[in-house]
Amino acid sequence: MEMEISQRINILRAIVMGANDGIISIAGVVFGVYGASMNAWAIFLAGLTATIAGTFSMATGEYVSVNSQLDSERAAKATQETALANHFAQEAAFLTQHYQADGISEANAQLLAQQTMQKDALNETLHARYGIDEGQMISPVEAAIASMVAFPIGAILPMVGMTLVPAAYRIVTTLILVIFALILTGYFSAVYGNTPKKPVILRNVGMGLLTMGVTYLVGLLMVV
Repeated sequence: MEMEISQRINILRAIVMGANDGIISIAGVVFGVYGASMNAWAIFLAGLTATIAGTFSMATGEYVSVNSQLDSERAAKATQETALANHFAQEAAFLTQHYQADGISEANAQLLAQQTMQKDALNETLHARYGIDEGQMISPVEAAIASMVAFPIGAILPMVGMTLVPAAYRIVTTLILVIFALILTGYFSAVYGNTPKKPVILRNVGMGLLTMGVTYLVGLLMVV
């Protein structure tokens, strides 16, 4: 059950981050094109093209990234299996020292190490030596699908704001939509990362506004 919950949390985290990338990336594109041309059709085509490219880029990038991490974990697991087969007592002693470093008394650390080595020596020593928990990694396919779905969802709001809203209200509406979306993704990123929410939200919104501002200025420079 704990493994399933952890995997679901990691999938949700991938979705939130994918949506956040979609918001910032496409907002940057549509603001950049708007700076160069206020034509709604040109903005839509640029945003759509960037969304398609970003969707597949995120999916393939996530797939490769998770596979690389899995390769590292498999290598660490193989190394640890060999160590347990050849030096079980040394691994138990290392685990005792690891528990003591966490503030557990020597007697209790020895007892805990003995119990955990009997129960699940491989997973416990993997976690102690490498910080690896076998049940917490999502599959590369799941990660790719999560990003593939999330990126275009995040891209919808800046696309709608810049193409469907009347020209007089286009900038303000898009800014409001994007800021609202970035607040949400920043909040959930902080929740899943177990970090203070306010700094994460402010950083997320700040980076999004910076991206839109820079690309808008670049767009303006293209027509000067």
